[in-house]
Amino acid sequence: MGDCYRLGDGVEQDYSEAFKWYQLSAEQGDSDAQFCLGVMYQNGIEIDRSLELAVDWYRKSAEQGNADAQCCLGACYCLGDGVEQDDFMAFRWYQLSAEQGNSVAQCLLGDYYCSGQCVDQDYSEAFKWYQLSAEQDYSDAQLRLGVLYAEGLGVEQNLVLAADWYRKSAEQGHEEAQCCLGDCYRLGDGVDQDYSAAFKWYQLSAEQGDPEARFNLGSMCEKGLGVERNLELAIDWYRKSAEQDFEEAVEALKKIDE
Repeated sequence: MGDCYRLGDGVEQDYSEAFKWYQLSAEQGDSDAQFCLGVMYQNGIEIDRSLELAVDWYRKSAEQGNADAQCCLGACYCLGDGVEQDDFMAFRWYQLSAEQGNSVAQCLLGDYYCSGQCVDQDYSEAFKWYQLSAEQDYSDAQLRLGVLYAEGLGVEQNLVLAADWYRKSAEQGHEEAQCCLGDCYRLGDGVDQDYSAAFKWYQLSAEQGDPEARFNLGSMCEKGLGVERNLELAIDWYRKSAEQDFEEAVEALKKIDE
């Protein structure tokens, strides 16, 4: 019933009614309702926002094995939202969630192994978790898997597979992956060199605000790669990137001014 009111399925959407039914269900121990109640408290949906109460309900649900709640509880520990910040507790809850197949938790667990935070750095283990997540179509993991293939970390270097994973992520709108795919086309890494395709992907990324893509777009406009040379447009993109403190764009503007 709470889901129906939250989603407007069969009834007029009403978050207050959704909260009421979730609470009745949660107090009887239903883990899904406890998770939903945590989400509503965390986001302040029709109730006063309370990160502490969000954590309480996430914990009740997580302790019953709810993978989504475990992932959210891990994020609370990671960020210090409603609870004292604790990377080891975050790792523990992410691991429990990831082992149940939660794609977000799998990706975040991969980040821990990739960085060596809380655990020994292990690119092979990072690759394993990123791959599990990426195969569930999670765009962040697809990007990270592309990076590992591109750099040969935890797996044999394979620029073709790197480009393939970048593309999967980029086609979902991931701005960093779009920039990486633009790099592949500009350099001919894993794909046939194609400046027009590089320009297209850089532009999609730049329009979402990626500073590196904005710099690369400016460079292509300045040099006339994949597009007619346009110094005015190049300066505009360099400036957007420089305003985000991207050092190469700052240097590019200085050279133009000289």
